[in-house]
Amino acid sequence: METAYTRKARLLIPDTSPLSLLSMAGADGLDTLFVPDVEIWVTDMVEMEVTREPDSGDDRRLGQRRVLAEWFGRNRHRIRIMRTPTGEEYAKAMTSWSMSGSRPELKPRWTGRGDYSLLDILSIAETVVEEGEAVVLLVDDRRARAALRQSENLDLDILSTRAFIAMLETEFGVADAGAIWTVIDIAAGRNAEGKLKVPDPLPEDPIYVRKS
Repeated sequence: METAYTRKARLLIPDTSPLSLLSMAGADGLDTLFVPDVEIWVTDMVEMEVTREPDSGDDRRLGQRRVLAEWFGRNRHRIRIMRTPTGEEYAKAMTSWSMSGSRPELKPRWTGRGDYSLLDILSIAETVVEEGEAVVLLVDDRRARAALRQSENLDLDILSTRAFIAMLETEFGVADAGAIWTVIDIAAGRNAEGKLKVPDPLPEDPIYVRKS
């Protein structure tokens, strides 16, 4: 039964890395986001970044983008898209480009927009963190994590994708959760120096940010 102290939990994804990593394990990997049975919020910039047609020179990974586009399409009723100033400006630019004939040389570039969207994360978090709500941010980007943990106005937890997968096993009883990271590890491959492309383990995870 709900009481005055019941907190409605939300999982907010303002970083592309978690969805990109989970998509390496296919739709099943992405579906693990629903295991905790909480509201799933994704920023518009993240949705656009992981599903858009890549620009020249971008990481193509068309198979992953297709998996993500289909996953978003199937789960529209389960995912809340959170609008951001950067996302709205990019959407307007793409609409204007389409209406003017979609000439390739005039296509709005994505370059730099992801960095601008990081500036939105603090205001996004403040919007979502309302009285009576428990918020977990799924963030791998180290700059975003550093900015969030410095805030004095938030009350939230921050998880990396790797920590989220580990929690599926320890907190939610998903027996084969560890295999998901193994699949991601293999699918990500190695860079030219032979180093694994998956993010390095983070020394502090989860991070608890509390109002001072």
